[in-house]
Amino acid sequence: MPKLDQIHNKIKNENLDSFFFTSQPNIFYMTYFHSSHAYIILTSSQKIFITDSRYYEGAKEKLKDWDVLLLEKGIEQLKQFLNEYGGKKIGFEKDKTTISFYEKITDEYQLKERLVGYDGFLDEIRMTKTEEEIDIMREAVHKIDNVFSKIKNEIKNCKTELEVRRKIIDFIFEEGGTGESFTTIVASGEHSAIPHWETSDSPIKWNNLLLIDMGLIYKGYCSDFTRTLILGKVDPELEKIYEIVKEAHLEAASVVKAGVPIKEIDLKAREIIEKYGYGDYFTHSTGHGIGVEIHEPPRIYKNIDDPLKENTVFTIEPGIYLPGKGGVRLENVVVARKEGVEVLTKTPLDKVIIS
Repeated sequence: MPKLDQIHNKIKNENLDSFFFTSQPNIFYMTYFHSSHAYIILTSSQKIFITDSRYYEGAKEKLKDWDVLLLEKGIEQLKQFLNEYGGKKIGFEKDKTTISFYEKITDEYQLKERLVGYDGFLDEIRMTKTEEEIDIMREAVHKIDNVFSKIKNEIKNCKTELEVRRKIIDFIFEEGGTGESFTTIVASGEHSAIPHWETSDSPIKWNNLLLIDMGLIYKGYCSDFTRTLILGKVDPELEKIYEIVKEAHLEAASVVKAGVPIKEIDLKAREIIEKYGYGDYFTHSTGHGIGVEIHEPPRIYKNIDDPLKENTVFTIEPGIYLPGKGGVRLENVVVARKEGVEVLTKTPLDKVIIS
């Protein structure tokens, strides 16, 4: 379950009377309750969940150990709740708060003087996962593996990138996912050389590469998955960069272990790609954290000196992108353990050729 004890301790260690949460991912993380309009005030003795009439009854039913308050009068009532429960020193998520909302919330009760802003207040806590979270994510990854097994058999029947994406979405729901964890990327031919190509109605090109980057949400947690398929007979250089990316991926994964500097993972992938002369064509970081959001700390990049923490879940996804020709990216979700890497993604990295 969410690490509320750690959150309470952080609030106490920051010498705050309470913390006011406004970001929906953090609110879901602490409650496992889905809503589009909710707030949390945490104090040393109370867990207060505030929401409107659309979610109020559901929240009361699910959040038995929370004080659930009905928000009927918008900002004015929210200010009253902060004044009543917040205390003299109230932390808030300044990185998740618009200027407009801040101005509206602080114009009474001396709240401007009482609010203390923080960036990424829960980042460190959310970055390392509990075994329960890892089990959920393991299942989410298993489900997206199954989606890939299904979609690779449907490629021949698809005429456009969007048609492939539509089938992927169908398979996501068929597998029990509640939606895409991000907008699926289907990139055919030269489009695969654009790392975040926007899936279009362009035709699937044979004797070319087809890059698929997709993920699903399961029990509120995201999966992330990329494979690059070979459709027919492709330029030998494209097959060559496939094998280089695979080698870079495996070498980067071999470095993963709790305590190693994060940058070593990225540097290892980069070292392999540079060895073959394609360093200029690896244009992004080697990976990113993942959880209730598709992109979470840490960033797996060459300038991050921080040690990798045990039970951090993140992606490994090196790539080579040749403009106008094609690109390859191979992505797995992994867990950093004391003894090394646990790879949650079970789909092999071997080439898949569809003829």
